[in-house]
Amino acid sequence: MGFFMEKSKTCNRKKIVAFFFASFFIILFLAGRLAYLMIFQSDYYTEKARQLHERERSIKAARGRILDANGTVIADNRTVCTISVIHNQIKEPDKIVETLSRELDLSEEYVRKRVEKYSSIERIKSNVDKEKGDAIRAYNLDGVKVDEDYKRYYPYDSLASKVLGFTGGDNQGIIGLEVKYEEYLKGEEGTILTVTDARGVEIDAAGEQRIEPKAGNDLYISLDMNIQSYATQLARQVMETKQAERVSILVMNPQNGEIMAMADVPEFDLNHPYDLPEGTDTQGITEEKKQELLNQMWRNGCINDTYEPGSTFKIITAAAGLEGGVVTTQDQFSCPGYIMVEDRRIRCHKIAGHGAEDFIQATMNSCNPVFREMGDLWKMEKRKNSGPAQ
Repeated sequence: MGFFMEKSKTCNRKKIVAFFFASFFIILFLAGRLAYLMIFQSDYYTEKARQLHERERSIKAARGRILDANGTVIADNRTVCTISVIHNQIKEPDKIVETLSRELDLSEEYVRKRVEKYSSIERIKSNVDKEKGDAIRAYNLDGVKVDEDYKRYYPYDSLASKVLGFTGGDNQGIIGLEVKYEEYLKGEEGTILTVTDARGVEIDAAGEQRIEPKAGNDLYISLDMNIQSYATQLARQVMETKQAERVSILVMNPQNGEIMAMADVPEFDLNHPYDLPEGTDTQGITEEKKQELLNQMWRNGCINDTYEPGSTFKIITAAAGLEGGVVTTQDQFSCPGYIMVEDRRIRCHKIAGHGAEDFIQATMNSCNPVFREMGDLWKMEKRKNSGPAQ
């Protein structure tokens, strides 16, 4: 009996010792693990905690301006507002729905759907006029955020519209120079950071942090808006006189090839680029058809269409003739209404012919026979100067 009790005590003692060491090593492991997380992984988990308790809202950067050759601003920015709601911070949802739907001219169903949506932040409407945004901010509604933003503004409305292009709802370039130089114009967005509790409600005492946006670069172009305006007026006059569907005028600097004006009428309003031309029948129009009409309205024929040079090449012929000394402005010519080139009859646009005319008159008349003769004279002069073939 005594032997049995002694053996039982020894067995219990071993179990206690084993349990003690097992507990000791577990506690030691947990302490080591805790020390590792607190010391060596502190930066990682601090960042995770910060992300968990911070709400982030973006601040759009001011897009770079576009200026013409004279330094005139032809694409600028206006301050607008973006209206958003944060679900966990809303205390009076019905009042918010009624107020925002009235002030923003939106349906209550549309606003309520976003107010009741459980998300970190839900955008209600962007590109809201600053006056309207200030009015909504004055209501001081919990959960409603009014952030100032930028919207592209074109002070000359439709002038050079197909050259400049326009931006979309997020201020990104869509067509023209706006999309061509997007990476230089767009800038870098900023951020508003606010601290919240576990329920997502902002902690007033914590305030907010701002990472300021970086404005985009200004773009200086060779276009001269004075010349552009004059070219556009001429194009419209020609379109009305000739009853044309489209008229294009391109003005270049002959010294360096810079584009000084590029008019392609009819133009469109850059501040309302999605409005179809007045008189367009939109009854029962599909979205696909509307997009097709918009693409045609935005299309810049000066750079997207191809055409035979025709009479525009006569400028080259005249310049070569004058520079080569084969003609002068006082030289006399005769236009019978046509000229024979081998077995082909090349007619002048005036069938009866222009008769006797000097170089200047022939140029004004864009006379085919005279320019054909001028080309022959220049060719003969080149052969004479080059000498006999070796």
